[in-house]
Amino acid sequence: MIKTGLKELDQFLGGGIKGGLITSISGQSATGKTQLAFQICLNALDGGKEILFHDTTGEFRPERLVEMMEYQKINPSLLDRIKINRVTNTVEQLQSLTKTTFENYSLLIIDSVTDLFSFEYSKKEQSFEKNISFMKYMHTLSIIAIEMKIPIIITNTVRSINKHEKENLEESISMYIHNKIRLSKNGNGYSCQARSPFDNKKFQYTIMPKGLTDQS
Repeated sequence: MIKTGLKELDQFLGGGIKGGLITSISGQSATGKTQLAFQICLNALDGGKEILFHDTTGEFRPERLVEMMEYQKINPSLLDRIKINRVTNTVEQLQSLTKTTFENYSLLIIDSVTDLFSFEYSKKEQSFEKNISFMKYMHTLSIIAIEMKIPIIITNTVRSINKHEKENLEESISMYIHNKIRLSKNGNGYSCQARSPFDNKKFQYTIMPKGLTDQS
């Protein structure tokens, strides 16, 4: 079990991120999705095994990860345990699952899970093909989580459409997700809504140089 660094979220999740489950972190830009994924990544370093981080956007920032490590007084040599895989198209994204030996890893993070599918299948007439390809990817991901019993974190983008928030490929993604974490901005700062098949909870958080923290 891996702590998220947010006490209320960990409590909701029964102690933290559990193995064998897919957890999604979604939200609009600048709500802290990747930073929360970094936080979980750093908290997994004590496990001894390596961590696999799939970067599909090209926006991975190692300097931010190092900054968080410094604030949390984590030995910088542990950074070697985090393996970054830059994924540039959907074929690579699908193959990255079938060509990896997951016994070596204690955590898999995909940031962001839908961006490449949305980019490559951007035309309206490609909607069916996009959803089929993406669901094939998510099905493979769910098998890995169950069979290898490792926790999987995926991030996803939320956009405002006609004043309503809409998560990318929400219908196709939801059937494979066990826990959903939605991050958003509001008048008081930032809000986290956590959902599971059995419960949901909402609480405030802040973004600090050391990462996401509970709002005091």
